[in-house]
Amino acid sequence: MDGKKRTTGRMMVFRDITSRKNHEALLQDTNKKLREQLTEIRTLRDQLHEQATRDPLTNLFNRRYLEEKLSQELARALRENYPVCVIMMDIDRFKRVNDTCGHKTGDEVLQALSTLIVLHIRHFDAACRYGGEEFVIVMPKLSIETARERAEFLRREFSNMSMPCSEKETNPTLSIGLAAFPFDGMNGEQLLDAADQALYAAKGSGRNRVVVYSELEDNRETSGHKA
Repeated sequence: MDGKKRTTGRMMVFRDITSRKNHEALLQDTNKKLREQLTEIRTLRDQLHEQATRDPLTNLFNRRYLEEKLSQELARALRENYPVCVIMMDIDRFKRVNDTCGHKTGDEVLQALSTLIVLHIRHFDAACRYGGEEFVIVMPKLSIETARERAEFLRREFSNMSMPCSEKETNPTLSIGLAAFPFDGMNGEQLLDAADQALYAAKGSGRNRVVVYSELEDNRETSGHKA
């Protein structure tokens, strides 16, 4: 520009940016690969966590997951003031099924019960294989009366299912114990112990029935007063 701001000429400057563009392209490609690797790592991590918390035969959660879930659920229930019911069930005379029909049939019975449970619980309930032929269901925000109705439903449905090798003498049934937070226990260990006592009371009183821990305690107190 001259002194009067008139254009007197132009200058054009060219710079080779091929190297910079190549570096940018390389960086973008590297970032893309890193994102893909992170996605793969997350997927593998989720798969490993799933394998670590699932029972391979029934695909229900395992005992390790149950302990974590129950602890978390009870802490939340304490903060928000709602009940949590625990149903513990055991297949009656399961050894007879294995001895009479074989372990493969026994596995099929376990899988049939697992499927029945999954089909008839809510999506936020947790169903776990506790060990052997024992199963536990954690049911938050449910009254003891409703939990008992659901336990009775599962018991009836299981006894009426068409089982492999289901001769009358080997057709399995369920004994079920039921306990509720905070009435029957203030932590997971106490609650599971209460449900376990109710379960064995169900077995001791003839099997194929549901026993509620609080009613078991009431009976003990009544017997104590009579004595």
